[in-house]
Amino acid sequence: MWDLIGFRNELKELVNIDSDSTDRAGVGQIGQILAGKYRNIGLHVEAFDDYTCIQAKSHPEADFDVLLVGHMDTVFPKGTVRQRPYSEDEKYAYGPGVADMKAGLVMILHLVRKLRETNPSLRICIANDGDEETDSVLSYEWLKELSGHAQYAYVFEPGRTGNGFIKSRKGYVGIEADFRGIAAHAGNAPEKGASAIKEMARWIMELTALQNLAAGTSVNAGIVNGGTSPNVIADHAKAYFDVRVQEMSELNQIKVKVQELKKNISVLGVTVDIKYSGEMSPMSPSQETRQMIEHITKKAEDLRMEIHWLSVGGVSDANHLAGWGVPVICGCGPCGGNLHNDKEYLELYSLESRLELMYQVLADMPF
Repeated sequence: MWDLIGFRNELKELVNIDSDSTDRAGVGQIGQILAGKYRNIGLHVEAFDDYTCIQAKSHPEADFDVLLVGHMDTVFPKGTVRQRPYSEDEKYAYGPGVADMKAGLVMILHLVRKLRETNPSLRICIANDGDEETDSVLSYEWLKELSGHAQYAYVFEPGRTGNGFIKSRKGYVGIEADFRGIAAHAGNAPEKGASAIKEMARWIMELTALQNLAAGTSVNAGIVNGGTSPNVIADHAKAYFDVRVQEMSELNQIKVKVQELKKNISVLGVTVDIKYSGEMSPMSPSQETRQMIEHITKKAEDLRMEIHWLSVGGVSDANHLAGWGVPVICGCGPCGGNLHNDKEYLELYSLESRLELMYQVLADMPF
């Protein structure tokens, strides 16, 4: 029923192209290949920024029933393919981005090929962006505009081992705190200095104290640096915080704390500049999302397939979609593991079952 040999050949083609988020030429090459395949099945294709963003519609009008999302970029730098190209053994496929998420891209293609034949009235839009691994900064406005025309969305990030789907993701924000103080000799004239490191240490203690794992909130000072010498009062320091939250109220509380700390500097002579980056709302199930979960679960039962639902800490484009009010399910792609490292793998035996399940889900829309 499904052309698994063709699937694996198309997957090999994509995996064997370096497409790190910063490698716009490589991402664009992926985009050109996909755009050609979409056109071959009769979709209306628009490409942006040298094919680093693509949208393909089954019907040219603005609104559509379902948005199928997949990113074309990976975290692996240019040259990785030369070191470890696509390979297979009896159970798994390997290579940079094989699961996250080039298999998801191929799965979308195969699903839409079949749906075009069996469900020609289903209004489909495919969105492929090229910077998801760097928080979709460049594609943000484009995705947001598309989201306003979608009833439902499915993001084809890799399914998790054991046939797992993702029902919720934590929200995220990165905080960069840049401290500027006054340098002075630590032995001869410490009173003339203002330690940026001392102020930074206070911020680290007070912000990480807001960590509340029971509520799903984590605050990590992952990178810190500053100073020039042990005998010099530090005139500069910098800290980078990774914040994950289950609820937006928790993120708002942390932002309030940042502003409070900035207004009440404890070390006279120190100033602080704050930058927020990559902010994403939590992906929390709405009533419509719960209906989608029930729908997928029922289709899996009909196919005598066991699936399970996960809440995870990582972020994806599904966070953006949920924040814009679109009912969304993530982790719809073939299953894999060891994501973002050189042991990344794809479970080849998940291809057929995932294709059939998601086909049944999409063929019975809207529900």
